[in-house]
Formats: sequence, structure tokens, C-alpha cells
Amino acid sequence: MSGNGSSDNVFVLPVVDRYLVYAPLDNLAALVDRAALEHIREGLASSGTNSEGRLGDIVQALRAGVKAGRPAPRPRRGPLRPAFLGLIPTRDCNLACRYCGFLPPGEAREVMDLRLARDAVDWYLDLVAGDKAAGPAEVHFFGGEPFCATEVVDLIYHRARLRAAELGCDVRFETATNGVFDEARCRWVADSLDDVILSLDGPADVQDRQRPRRGGQGTFETVVRSARILSEGRAELSLRACVTAGTEARLPEIATWFCQEFRPVAVCFEPVQPTAEAGAAGLLAPDPWAFARHFVAAARVLEAHGVRAIYAAADIGARRVSFCPIGRDVAIVSPDGTISACYLLRQEWERRGLDLVMGHFESGAAHLSADAIADVRALNVWNKPFCQDCFCKWHCAGGCHVNNVLPAAPGEYGRLCIQTRIITLCNVLQAMGQVELADACLRDDRALAAAVRQPSDRIADVGAA
Repeated sequence: MSGNGSSDNVFVLPVVDRYLVYAPLDNLAALVDRAALEHIREGLASSGTNSEGRLGDIVQALRAGVKAGRPAPRPRRGPLRPAFLGLIPTRDCNLACRYCGFLPPGEAREVMDLRLARDAVDWYLDLVAGDKAAGPAEVHFFGGEPFCATEVVDLIYHRARLRAAELGCDVRFETATNGVFDEARCRWVADSLDDVILSLDGPADVQDRQRPRRGGQGTFETVVRSARILSEGRAELSLRACVTAGTEARLPEIATWFCQEFRPVAVCFEPVQPTAEAGAAGLLAPDPWAFARHFVAAARVLEAHGVRAIYAAADIGARRVSFCPIGRDVAIVSPDGTISACYLLRQEWERRGLDLVMGHFESGAAHLSADAIADVRALNVWNKPFCQDCFCKWHCAGGCHVNNVLPAAPGEYGRLCIQTRIITLCNVLQAMGQVELADACLRDDRALAAAVRQPSDRIADVGAA
């Protein structure tokens, strides 16, 4: 793939009776008819300057981007420079979510040693302080449920603040949590951390079915109480809802309820992963076409309330080589001292043939492997042949390396690709003010399939006479 100085990063999708010309690296988009598309294609291929008017402006803007070779995102190089430090205080959890395979029966519920927590924080903050180009330090808590190990969380928080003050840098804290903790802890989270991602799948019938406690009791009342407390605190609250085939049609309803009851800055709707646990519980992944349509409707509800709607793979504001922490030099420290690029269970990576370990802590020091870091950085969209002709590639970057297994043949889009392509298309059209056209495309099964199913979106391949 050529990333600079060519039209390989100019894409075209048929949209009902028109064509969307899209250059993500230049943040350019235009709607044209078939004749105009041919003119643009010819203009990009030639060196002439005979295009005039609005169509000429489009050609000139696209040609300027092609000529300049707008910088495509590139993998990182050199020493590890963590975008943030991820810490897993424990893999333990106080819930028994019916779709979750994160803590299989009999799995050891190891808790991070306090010395390891201190060493990881000191190592990371020393790196940040020594990097003049680095922004604020960021510490993220993952699990399991991190607040099943509150002593570890507390030590990390206070140690990071102390070291940051000593080194003269700022530090921010983010956590992902199920919100099932007592009121005092919830108020501490609301007033001490900067960003909180709270899992709440929906109203009581949804939440209690999908996310019960270990004994089977519901969690709705407790999590709603937590969401209200978090809405009042200094931390920015984001809600994350797992969507199943039984809840996809309720996304606009759930979005409305979220906005009426709480004060989130963002809401993320994520389709359930098709795990053995989810299948056994009858919680199936939603149909991707239906999920995308309902997500778009829910996103409009959220945006009308000033709340960001998040489906991360379709973020048209992003330009990236990797969708997730992998490839971003994120350092995730597990309770056993392993430093890796992913917070998912190690057996999940290995099932996909991946080794995401970059190093380990030993005797208070971080020991990193340059070869392992290079291998992790190589997991990026430049090395995903299936993605090369897709208009989403600089936004989605191929999705999760563990959960999104890409096909080999062009156009054989799987579930995640289909919904990503639909939502990204609608996001581009809506950013252009073309809401009615986006709706027309969503209503027209044939038109939507024509846009989503085409094997290549490159301008050289679409709609050629």
C-alpha cells in the first residue's frame, strides 16, 4: 500500500443515487454524480489544470493532498514511550456477568503486590518526566473489577500523585468499573479520579439479566445509585452498555433513559462478543445491520442532549494505525508483574496466535524486550492486507487484534466490519450535513448493501466506466 503521494487514500462509496468521495487524511468529503466522479478520477490521474468551478475545487483539493502526500499514521519507533500506564490491581470481580469469560471457574484471583504497584508507578512517571514531548501522565485501572483490590488502587493513586508532584508533571486517572461498591467508595471515585467508564447495560430488566452478582441477585439499584453519584462528581462519566440481539432495538430508548437519569459526557454501545458463556446464556451478538441502524438512531438522541455517542471503530476524528492500546506503546502491568500491550486475558491472545508480552518487573525494575516491543508495534493496519482498500482503515485500523479476525478475501466482511462501515458512512454524511441522505441509505437495503459490500473503496476501483 502506498500511504503518501498517491490516490490510494481517496475513497468512493455509492450512496443511493450519488457517490461519496472521501479523503480521510485530508478531512475532505464530497457528494457527486457519476459524471463528476469520472471527472475527478481523470483529474487525479492527470497533471492538467483545466478543472473549473466547484468540481474543479474538489479536484484541486484532492490533488493538493495527493501531491503533498498527507502524512499517514505510522507505527512508533525507538524506546517504549507509553501513551498511558494500565494497571490491573486484580482479575477478581464481584459480578457474574452472563456473557463474560474474563474469570473462568477456578481461575486464580491474584491481587497485585503493593511493591509491584509502587515500582510500576515510579517507573512510568520517571519515563514521563524524562520525555519533554510527553503530555500529562495517565494511569488507567483495569480488571476484573479494580475495586475488588481497593488497597492496591489507593496506593497507586497516592503514590502517583506524590511522584508526579516531586517530578513536576501532571497525572490523570481513569478507571473502568462495574459500579458495585459502597457509597463512600463511589464518592471517592467521583471526586478523586478524572474519567470513569461505568458499565450499565440498560434499565432493570436488561441490567439484572445480563450483569447479576455472583449469587444471582440483581445489580441495577446499586449501579444506578453509583451512576447518580458519579454524575454529581468532578470525574467525567462515560457509560458503557453491552448490546445483545435482545437489546439492539432498544438503543434509542436506553440512550434517552441515560440522558434523563444521569449526566454522562459519553455513551459507548458495544455489541456482545460471541463467547461460549454468552451463547450458553442465550445472549447472542446483534445482527450487524440492525445494530448499526439502531446505533445511528441512538447517537442522534445522545447528541441532542450534548452527549458523545461512541462506537470507537467508526470515530472519523481518529487517524490511527492501531485501534486499541496495542501499537500505541501502552504498558499494561498485570498482578504477576508482566508488562504487556493488552488488558485481555493472556489465553485470549494466545488463542489467536499472539504474544503481547513486552517485558516484566523483577527486583523492582522493568525489564523490556526491544524485539517484543517491535513485534507488538508491527500489529497495525499497514500489515493488514484485508484493510488496505477500505475507507475506514485510518479510523478503524482493523479493529481489535484479538476479537476481530479479518477474512482473507476482499469484500468478505464479517460482523464487526459491516457495522463499522455502516456507522462510519453515516458519521461522514452527518458531518457533511447530509442527514436526510444518510437516512435514505439506511432505509434502502439495496443501496446500503451496495455501499457496504463493495470489495474495494479506492477511487480507482469504484464506478469505473
